[in-house]
Amino acid sequence: MIYDAYFHNDFDGRASAAVMLAFLRSRGDDIAHFVPVNFDLTKQWLDDRFFARHALFKGPRNPAIVLDFPYHPGAAIWFDHHPTAFKKEEWKKKFRKDKFHRLDPEYLSNCHLTYTALKENFGWKPPARFKDLVKWLDVIDGARFVSAEQTIMLKEPALQVMAYVDGTEDDLSATVAFVKLLAEEPLGEIAELKAVKAMAKAAQKENLKGLAYYRKHLKVIGDASLIDLSGTEISSLRFAPYYLHPGVLYAVRLTKKGKFYHLGVGANPWLKGALRKKHADVHIGELMRKFGGGGHKNAGACEISSKRAVRAAIDAIVPVLNGK
Repeated sequence: MIYDAYFHNDFDGRASAAVMLAFLRSRGDDIAHFVPVNFDLTKQWLDDRFFARHALFKGPRNPAIVLDFPYHPGAAIWFDHHPTAFKKEEWKKKFRKDKFHRLDPEYLSNCHLTYTALKENFGWKPPARFKDLVKWLDVIDGARFVSAEQTIMLKEPALQVMAYVDGTEDDLSATVAFVKLLAEEPLGEIAELKAVKAMAKAAQKENLKGLAYYRKHLKVIGDASLIDLSGTEISSLRFAPYYLHPGVLYAVRLTKKGKFYHLGVGANPWLKGALRKKHADVHIGELMRKFGGGGHKNAGACEISSKRAVRAAIDAIVPVLNGK
């Protein structure tokens, strides 16, 4: 059987696709088209006949696999771990879990969910190298880093590979090649590749430059921080606010890619006790769904097309993060 794979264009989405590819090939199946997707596609995604009508690639359409991205009833296989996975109430009502379609927000990463589902539902015996991949994707996508500094200095091989993933976001051929490579090789060997090491080194340098920019321009508004990177080429350092202000509860960051503004919101993963319980009723993924995005309890994002709309969103989000 030949499939087309649609996966969120981040490390977790690519890793999920790599695990799926290894599984399919073990059965004599394969993937014809690798299609990285982001939330700027949401409006098109709501079309019931999206897979037949989209223009993301040319040629015949095969049964669709969707990984780490919102549910679509046209997907032959769908695994996701985002609690905001249903973009239409009618789709949610008609959804029935089976071995080909699974939502489980308890998993820190969709890579881990995909790995487990394929083992449990199909009796697959994955290569041992995937244990390390799953472990690190839980750390990365679940924000289980040791410290904010770890995310900036990128010393571990898996985090250097993460830097390569981030650096090739707009390169389709590199993205596809990476998924295929990750399906065959362990993270440690991929980290030693010349292209990966070069991009990781450049990322480390850019991170230090970005940290200096954050020091100067980061705003702290009550329990939330705000950084606007939309008019710059500064690296989006998701955890830098907590490095600079360890007691801040939330970080809001604004970037721009093409015609769309990306608004990301996250909760400080290192806070404990009373600080962790403060504003505990805020579900960031649900909050971002109001603006066309989604996410998890402690992290979410959305794509917005106009500066006016994104400013309005920030003005609405920051008070909620401050318990108002």
